[in-house]
Amino acid sequence: MDNNSISILKDYQTSIEKSFNKIDSKINSYSKATKAEKKAIKNIFETELKHIDKNIKLMEAEYPTLKIQENMDKWEETISSLKSNLKKYNKKINNLDTIPVEEPEIVNHLDVDAKVDLNQLNAQQVMDRGDEIVKEDKNIISGMVKTVHGDVGTMKEVNIKLNEQNEKLENADADLKEIDFSIDRARRKITSMFKLYASDKCITCLIVVILIIIVTIIIVSACGGDNKNNFNVPHDIFGSNIKNNTDSNSTSSFACSLTSKFNILNLISLILLYLS
Repeated sequence: MDNNSISILKDYQTSIEKSFNKIDSKINSYSKATKAEKKAIKNIFETELKHIDKNIKLMEAEYPTLKIQENMDKWEETISSLKSNLKKYNKKINNLDTIPVEEPEIVNHLDVDAKVDLNQLNAQQVMDRGDEIVKEDKNIISGMVKTVHGDVGTMKEVNIKLNEQNEKLENADADLKEIDFSIDRARRKITSMFKLYASDKCITCLIVVILIIIVTIIIVSACGGDNKNNFNVPHDIFGSNIKNNTDSNSTSSFACSLTSKFNILNLISLILLYLS
């Protein structure tokens, strides 16, 4: 309902704030302006103040058309604040000429870092200032040359250190290669040792098996007699003639048996010597 009137009031308010900002910018430059510039600035002040006063009156005519009491109270307060600011700006502008003007600071024209208006210097002062600037530039250039020479010396030292580090890295690389060769040689030795160990284990197992066989043969030979417990007496399976042999025949058979066993033991001993 009040949207249209509120929009109009906001436009007036925006225009007034722009005028205040413009006055502020001119007030800041007023003290440094010349007489002619001050006169022009005062004319701007007068125009902007009239423009503000006119917009405030238009707002006073517009806000009573609002239907909502809350909106009326808000804009009435806003208009009152604008009127108060207008009175302050009028007072400030009227007192601008009464503010004492600061004397310009005397600047040494030979100071190369100082901001100097050359238009205010005579020809000799300008030449003197130019000479000082040239001297300062020479000093700066000399300092830059010294810095560059110092940087070159530093770079040479760094290059020497880099070469030394490179030599150390090369030596370390040679040592690493030698270590790799030693590790490879040790690996081959260990592999050979494992092969010999495995071969020795096989030989040991074979010897143990042969010993077990020998012990078995001896035990069987000692315990494998006839019913009369004769030592290693062979049984005749072809007839009964041998059963009636005399004691002399049994003694002869026992001697032959011992001779054959002795030959077997000799053969086994030779095999063990060959394997060992």
